[in-house]
Amino acid sequence: MAGLDDLIDFIKNNPPGGSYWSSSDWEKNLTRSIPNWRDIIAEAYKDPLKRKSIENTRPKRDYDNLCKILVQSIGVELAKRWFYSDVDDQKKAVKKEWWESDGWLNNNTHLWSEFDSNMKNEVLTKKFTSYPGEPFKSFKNWRDDFKILWHNFLKLMRRDKPNWVDLMQTWEKFWIPKFPIPHTDYIPSPQIEKLRNIIEQASDMEYLAKIDEMISLREIACKNMVSQMQVSQIQQRVPCNPDRNERELIARLMEITGRSGYSPAALPPILLSSETPPIFVKYPELEEDEDNERNEWDQDRIPRNRERTPPETFSIEELLGVYQPDQEQIIIYERGIRWRRHRLDEEWLFAVVLVHEIAHWITHLLPKSGVPTWATDLYVQGEADVHEGWAQLMTYWIAEQVGGEFKQTFEKLNSNQPPPYRVFEQFKDEPIDKVMASLEKLRLLSWPARLQDWKEAIG
Repeated sequence: MAGLDDLIDFIKNNPPGGSYWSSSDWEKNLTRSIPNWRDIIAEAYKDPLKRKSIENTRPKRDYDNLCKILVQSIGVELAKRWFYSDVDDQKKAVKKEWWESDGWLNNNTHLWSEFDSNMKNEVLTKKFTSYPGEPFKSFKNWRDDFKILWHNFLKLMRRDKPNWVDLMQTWEKFWIPKFPIPHTDYIPSPQIEKLRNIIEQASDMEYLAKIDEMISLREIACKNMVSQMQVSQIQQRVPCNPDRNERELIARLMEITGRSGYSPAALPPILLSSETPPIFVKYPELEEDEDNERNEWDQDRIPRNRERTPPETFSIEELLGVYQPDQEQIIIYERGIRWRRHRLDEEWLFAVVLVHEIAHWITHLLPKSGVPTWATDLYVQGEADVHEGWAQLMTYWIAEQVGGEFKQTFEKLNSNQPPPYRVFEQFKDEPIDKVMASLEKLRLLSWPARLQDWKEAIG
């Protein structure tokens, strides 16, 4: 039967040659050469001198991995000693670096009640660092992806040494990871939730309060971050005043509504936004140049998520512009207007979208004596068939009046719209005054309007 001296000799003489031993290698080779090595260590640690002889023994290399095996064998008693050790390999065997997963403390949180206060603080700090929860995890992933992108770009630049024009064109071809949309609330990671349960089950009220405070601080940080990003998002929007051509189109729309008794009113704020349209957030690949061929450098690109198939039709609200009834404002997405796949004149496309969004505002809030505006909560909850049917129908009226490029743009855009944007075709042959009279009835409903309600209102 092997003894302590045999174990010490084995440690001193290994790993052999230039080989590398991981923790599992140490465990496998120890078990094969000295089957009772765990019993030897357990017995030696009862005697301070024998314990010291083991701790002073060094292998040829990979002592850090041997230390992990030793602390796993002895347990919390040795972990408490090595937590304060001056030997880095011993200390690291107990503590968990943020990029590691096999530190003793990390794997033995079920022994929480046996940890001292410094060990508990270490666990809390490293858990929140390694498993930050959302949205912090998404931001970290975005940062890591961007680092990879930048590394690949620099590698290409050093290899090909392009001039500045080629450099910019090359950069445009790289897939840049989309900045994550933040959650409005902090979501603790499963690892944090598990640790909290362990602390609660241990009835450690002091550290239960500490972990709850750390969660609370991250909730506050998350709200502040989201608030700052919302401010930044607002700064991406600039006031946009309609040009002469657009004012003429709006005037035509007001003339139509005026004949039905609606009063002129100041337009809602119209904001031109450089934000990412919602459809590009959901399907980033749509914003690519479709004609861009894959070149040699594409082999280093970061793979995309292709789990979802992009839609074949695109709603105005997801891509080009949106009327926000709660804020009573219109947002036009500049990036959506300039999207190459439209193959439409940007000036006329902007005009069509603007008329469409103003039509939303008209149905919601344009005043008429004796008729209330549409209650915002009911307006918001109404069917898309009703909202988009009205907006498209009014835009159709203008297209029929002015014809030309406005009408061509409207028709081309409408050919690639989802079904709610084609509902207007059911009403386009109805007299305008009859259709406008139905708006009064819809505004008076005490429930969210349905397409059937609109049909019945026209009669």
